[in-house]
Amino acid sequence: MDLCLAKARSCMKTQYERSRVSELAHEVLKQKQFYYAGKPQISDAKYDAMESELRKLSPSHPVLAYVGAAPSATSPRITHDVPMLSLNKTYKVDDLHSWVGEEPIVGTPKVDGNSLSLVYEDGLLKLAKTRGDGRVGEDVTDKVFWIADCVPKLSKKLSIEVRGEVYCSAHKFAQLVEEMLERKLERPTNPRNIVAGMLGRKNHIDLCRYFNFFAFEVIGVDGLKTEMDKFEFLDNLGFSVLPHKLLKKAAEVETYLEEIKQWMDDDEIGYDGAVFSYNSLSVQSRLGNTSHHPRFKMSFKWPGLTARSKIDKIEWFPSRLGIITPVAVIEPVALSGATITNVTLHNAEHVKAYNLKRGDLIEIIRSGEVIPKFLHVVTPVEGDFDWPVKCPSCKSKLEFDGVRLKCLNSDECPAQRSGFILNWMRAVEIEDISEKRLEQMLSMGLIEAVHELYTLSVKDFLKLPATKDKMAEKLYKNIQATKKVPLAKFLNGLGIEGAGLRTWEKIIEHFPGLEAIQRITAEELVEVEGFAEKSAEQIVSGLKDRKDAIKQLLKVGVTPSVQKAKFAPGEGPLAGKQFVITGALSMPRETIEKMIREAGGKAGSAVSKNTSVLVTNEGDSSSSKMKKAKELGIPIWTEEALLTILRGV
Repeated sequence: MDLCLAKARSCMKTQYERSRVSELAHEVLKQKQFYYAGKPQISDAKYDAMESELRKLSPSHPVLAYVGAAPSATSPRITHDVPMLSLNKTYKVDDLHSWVGEEPIVGTPKVDGNSLSLVYEDGLLKLAKTRGDGRVGEDVTDKVFWIADCVPKLSKKLSIEVRGEVYCSAHKFAQLVEEMLERKLERPTNPRNIVAGMLGRKNHIDLCRYFNFFAFEVIGVDGLKTEMDKFEFLDNLGFSVLPHKLLKKAAEVETYLEEIKQWMDDDEIGYDGAVFSYNSLSVQSRLGNTSHHPRFKMSFKWPGLTARSKIDKIEWFPSRLGIITPVAVIEPVALSGATITNVTLHNAEHVKAYNLKRGDLIEIIRSGEVIPKFLHVVTPVEGDFDWPVKCPSCKSKLEFDGVRLKCLNSDECPAQRSGFILNWMRAVEIEDISEKRLEQMLSMGLIEAVHELYTLSVKDFLKLPATKDKMAEKLYKNIQATKKVPLAKFLNGLGIEGAGLRTWEKIIEHFPGLEAIQRITAEELVEVEGFAEKSAEQIVSGLKDRKDAIKQLLKVGVTPSVQKAKFAPGEGPLAGKQFVITGALSMPRETIEKMIREAGGKAGSAVSKNTSVLVTNEGDSSSSKMKKAKELGIPIWTEEALLTILRGV
C-alpha cells in the first residue's frame, strides 16, 4: 500500500513539474519579449526567480538558451555574424570565486542598458544593430547617428565591429522627459525602458541624442592579447569605455564588489551589478561559448527583492554642501529582512522627471545590503510634483542649478554648519563626539564654527548633559590630538564637493604643500591625469570658499603636515623623464606611478613625443602604446629595470 502511494505521489510530482515547466517556459519567453521591447511587466528580481526555477526543473530547456527576444515584425532584420550572447550570472560570491580560479580577471560595472553592435567599414560607421535574439537583431543605424558616443568615423581605416551598451543617465533622462512632455508624448517610466523603446521607434529619433554608449568589445582586430588591451584599443579609437580594473587575485574580487556597490548607490548611471572576464584572450578562446553565454565571462548581481508602497510624504533635507535631498516617507514595507519606511529620491530633478508626489504607488528594490532604491511609479495620483521654496534649516530662498535645489546661505545655515563640522571630525578622526553630542554643543552655543572645537576647555565639556570629569577630559584630549594632521586629511575635512581623500593625496603628489594647493588654478589641475575640467573647477572654487575656514584653523594651531620629499623639485634619479606604463605589472599602477614621482619623474597616460620611457612586462605586446613607442623610438624598460633604479633611491 505504501509503495502504491509513493508511486502515485511520484507520478503526481512528475506531472506537476511538467506542467510547471511548460508554464514557466511560456512565461519566460513572453516576459523576454516585453523586456527587450522596453515594456517590462515584472521586476528583474521576479524574472530572475522564474528563470532560476525553470533552470532547476529543466536545465536543458531551449527557452533558457534564447538571448533577448526576436526583432519586431516591422523592423529591418540583420543577422549577427558572431552571435551576441547573454551572460552567465551568479548571486553568490563563493560561486564567483570558484569560477575565477587562479586566472587574472578584469572587472567592470554592469550597465542596465541595451546591447548594441556597431559595424565599421574602412573606418566609417555603416551599420548599427540591436542584440535582438542574439542571432538576429534590428537595424537602428538611423538612431545611432544621434548618439554622440557612437563614433561615426574612426581615426583609422579599420573594418571592425564594436559592441557595447546604450544607456540613459539619470540627468539626461530628466531632460528627455521634459522634452517628451513638451512634444505631447507619453511620459517614459524609467531610463532603461525608454532606450529600448526609442531604438524601436520610427519617429522622434532625434531624442536618441539623450543617450550614451559604453564600448566593451571589438571584433576583427588581430594582435590583441588581453582584455585590458581591448579596452585600451577602444579608448584610443575615441570610444567611451566602461570603467575597468585588472584583478590579479581572487581576494581582490570582494573589495571590487564593494566599489561597485558605491557606484550603484550613486545612481547617475544605472549599474545593476558587475561583469568579470578572464584577462587572457587565449584563455577566452580556449574556453569558448555555450549556445547561451561565453564561458570566459561571469556577471554578478546581488539578490534583489522588490516591493510596492505608497508615498506618504516627501521630506527635504539640507546637506553640509547646501544640497537639498528629497526622501520619500512610504507606508512601511518588509524587504530583504528589513522594514523600509524611507527611500531616497536622489535630487530635485529626479522628483520632477518622475512627477513624484504624495499618494503615488511606487516600486522599490533592495539588493543585498545596498540602500533601498526607487525604481519607478506604478500608479500615479493626479497632480504635479512640489518643491520647497525655502531651505528647511535656515529658511533662505533655494536655487535650482538644473539638477539640485541648493541653499546658498553656507555661512549661516545651521544644517550646513553642523554638517561641515561633523565631516571635519570624521576626516581627522576625532573620537567619541557623536552627531547627537555635536548637536548639543551647537544648541548650547559652545561652538559655532569648526575652528572653535580647538578652543574648548575641559570645563566647557562638563556643561554637556551626562558628561562627567573623565569623559570631559577624554573629549578634550581627542580634539587636541588632531591639531597635527596629515595634509590630505586636513583638506578632506574641508568637505569640498568632488574631492575625497584619494583625490587630495593625488593632488599633493603634484603640489606638495597647503600654500601651493591654495594657489592652484583649474587649468593646472586639469594637467594632472584623472582630473576633468568640471571636477577641477569644483575643487578650485571649493578651496576659495573655504579660505576663511582654513585661516581660522591654522590660527588656532591646527598644523597640516606633508611627508618630506626625498628630493627637491627637479632633482632625483628620474628627474626630467616622463614614464608611461602599459600592460599588467606586479604592483598596482598607481603605486608604481607614485614611486616614479617620488624619484623626481613624471607619470603620463599616453605615449607622445614627450614620453621618455615606456614601462611594460609584455615586450611582445601589440598595444597601441607599444606601437607608438616603437614608431617614435622611445626606450622600452621592463618593470624590473625601473625598480632597480628606484631601489637605489
